[in-house]
Amino acid sequence: MFGMSFGPKNVTVTDAHAKLGSDGHVLLDVRTHEEVRELHVPGSLHIPLDRLESEVAVLEIYSSIHVMCRSGGRSLMAANLLHNLGMTHAENVAGGITAWQAEKLPTK
Repeated sequence: MFGMSFGPKNVTVTDAHAKLGSDGHVLLDVRTHEEVRELHVPGSLHIPLDRLESEVAVLEIYSSIHVMCRSGGRSLMAANLLHNLGMTHAENVAGGITAWQAEKLPTK
C-alpha cells in the first residue's frame, strides 16, 4: 500500500508560481470565463471546470499540472477528476487566486 496515490496533493501558490513556465508544466485555471476576464495569472491555461472532462485531451502533453480556482474548492474537484482519469500528476493550488493575490504574485 505504500507509495499509492489516494488523491491530489496540495501545493502552495509560491510553489505553483516557481514552476510557472517550466517545460512540461501547466497552471490550469478552472474558473468561469467571467472570473478569468476580471483577473488571471499570465501564462496559465483556462479550461472552466464544467468543460474540463470534455477538453481533458489538451492536458495530455503535460507532465505536471497545478490546478487553480478562486479559493481552492473547484480546483480540488478538478484535480480529483484528473486523478480519476489517470492524470495523477495533477495537484491542487491551495487557496487559489485569492492566496495568489495575497502573496502579491503576478496577475493581469
